[in-house]
Amino acid sequence: MTDYEDKVYSALIVDDDEVNLEILSDYLEAAGLAVMTVPDGESAVEVLDNDAYQFDVMFLDWMMPGISGLDVLKHVRATVKNVALPIIMQTAKASDLERREGLEAGADYYLSKPFDEGAFLSALQTTIPEITFD
Repeated sequence: MTDYEDKVYSALIVDDDEVNLEILSDYLEAAGLAVMTVPDGESAVEVLDNDAYQFDVMFLDWMMPGISGLDVLKHVRATVKNVALPIIMQTAKASDLERREGLEAGADYYLSKPFDEGAFLSALQTTIPEITFD
């Protein structure tokens, strides 16, 4: 539940796995966020570049066909509109080198799959401290 001036926070989830999209959407909606999901990097770039959309946080998978999550991350950090958008990488790429690469590319938080709801919500609250949960 959010309580910061009754603001409804919004999240973009980018993942090519439908099950992951559903699970992450459920977590975020239960926490009171409005959620949009997209299944690939190309769709993510289109949505992020569209002035009709504004998000408070993005959850981003790395390994997707076409444009990778890492490339989406680099694109976001190179644009003025979303340069400060908090981005949580949630990926199976879990080596120390991959984690460092993701963080150096501009991720604010890095979750290695598999993770549980508690770790997910902790990453969200760390990234957006104004969000509180009942």
